[in-house]
Amino acid sequence: MTFKTDYANINGIWSSVLIEELWRLGVRHCCIAPGSRSAPLTFAVADHESMTRHVHFDERGLGFFALGLAKATGEPVALITTSGTAVANLYPAIIEAHQSGIPLVVLTADRPPELIDCGANQAIDQLNIFGNYTGSTLDLPTPDRSISLRWLLGSIDQAYARSSARGLPLHINCMFREPLYPHQVEESTHIVNDVYFASIQQWISSLTPYTEYFVPEATLLPDLARWQHFTDGKGLIVAGRVMPETDVNVIVQLSERLGWPLIADVQSQLHGHPQAIRHADLLLASSACESVLNEVDRVLQIGGYLTSKRLDQFISRHDWKEYWMLDPAPRRVDTGQRQSVRLVGNIDSVCHQLLLCSEHIQADREWSLPLTAQAEKLGGELKSQLPSQLNEQWLGASLGELLPPESSLFLGNSLPIRMVDIFSAHHLPRVYASRGVSGIDGLIATAAGCAEGNQGPMVLLVGDISFLHDLNSLQLAAQSKTSLVIVLVNNDGGGIFYVTTKGCSNDAAQVAKDYFVTPHGLSAQHAAELFSIDYSAPQSIDDFISQFNRACSKTGCTIIEVFTESGLGAKSIEQAVSMAKTL
Repeated sequence: MTFKTDYANINGIWSSVLIEELWRLGVRHCCIAPGSRSAPLTFAVADHESMTRHVHFDERGLGFFALGLAKATGEPVALITTSGTAVANLYPAIIEAHQSGIPLVVLTADRPPELIDCGANQAIDQLNIFGNYTGSTLDLPTPDRSISLRWLLGSIDQAYARSSARGLPLHINCMFREPLYPHQVEESTHIVNDVYFASIQQWISSLTPYTEYFVPEATLLPDLARWQHFTDGKGLIVAGRVMPETDVNVIVQLSERLGWPLIADVQSQLHGHPQAIRHADLLLASSACESVLNEVDRVLQIGGYLTSKRLDQFISRHDWKEYWMLDPAPRRVDTGQRQSVRLVGNIDSVCHQLLLCSEHIQADREWSLPLTAQAEKLGGELKSQLPSQLNEQWLGASLGELLPPESSLFLGNSLPIRMVDIFSAHHLPRVYASRGVSGIDGLIATAAGCAEGNQGPMVLLVGDISFLHDLNSLQLAAQSKTSLVIVLVNNDGGGIFYVTTKGCSNDAAQVAKDYFVTPHGLSAQHAAELFSIDYSAPQSIDDFISQFNRACSKTGCTIIEVFTESGLGAKSIEQAVSMAKTL
């Protein structure tokens, strides 16, 4: 692409330089919410020959769509919004991106200083509006020809490098004075532009960023003696959140080399793997396994943000001789404050190095065999009790087996992800979730972004309250260029609260139903019609399988709504835990 220098006003110059530099830094997708103050940025993206553009009318949904797109591609994704509350609507997605370590580049248009705090339309104080949830913030002044483009380019590169080094969002706030549109001429001659661009002629003729930052990626590991001391005992490997592009086979190999049991979170891409302990959440409630688990005196956790509360509490309440954790992000993920060694680095490369350091280890697997045996016994019992009716437990246990090859599964928060984590025994190699904050907002948009990013079949398992929370994002789902199947579990309210309020008195239980569960009596059928999305509501398991297979075989979005009895999902978990305790 040849960077042009023919612009009618200074806003067009700065915006085009900004977008071009982001492209050179690796940004390939830009998500745009329409707005007038952000017009210079939008026209700059529209004029860029190579940038892929996505447009949505709702900034809140757009933020989560960008989040999903960045999750799936592993690349930074840019967002453009106008000023005012449009910016604030991005906040939930920015928080999730921060907690999950997802790179977003947020470009927010702003009023110039003279229009702030004076009653001007659509003007708020946007400086540092996202607080500590960005890796870096760049507050640009109003574009001015007295400010060198060298400063602009260097500032963009520095801010991008700071946020990229931490894998966190970058916020660039752009104060624009009018004129905002490219046809509105500020200067009548090209001579002024030629003089202004003279200082960056080398950048214009190149294809690289103005300033290139090289950040060493090598991870400093403890010495061999320290590693050997750590592995000299009865240990456990816990695989937490690991992104789908990771080669998780090396985690399995490390588990086999050390002779340590592998417990795999549903986000680990190893849940249900033949070498992983299945139904680990229930196994931790088993009294038959208590003595074996008490022998474990060290833990290697790979990836954070565990779904199972029982597993998190098990790790938190033990006084480990050693507790090591490996994760790409440097943030602390240690709810029990027990970690003794924190490894920060790429999971693939670090695990390969640890595997090489373990060549001479003589694994002792005998002590942990009762865990595997009990897990198999538990799995058999769950299989024999698999319901013959279409409900949450059946979906949690069976959905993984129905997924077509090369497809991905996005698990909604609250009950859906727990049902799969507890009941599924099938290997789930491509799982996405939003567990940084574990919110129920933006799940449809995030799944749609993931589908756009990996261009493969995507299945979203989501609850009814989460679905209602993100209705606007059905417009994004409806535009899917691949198969996007939304399996909607409608239990008429927040079914998770039947789990959290278990054991309440009768009076408290009624309060929980009225003020927490919040029954609504709604169906998704008319919402599907509004957004021209295919819809079905199967009444049996056979009907569901038939409709699910049909939906997965076609391009576009389908909603399959499964109506279940309120509170039944919580009851199935309670029964499974009771069975595990006595087995």
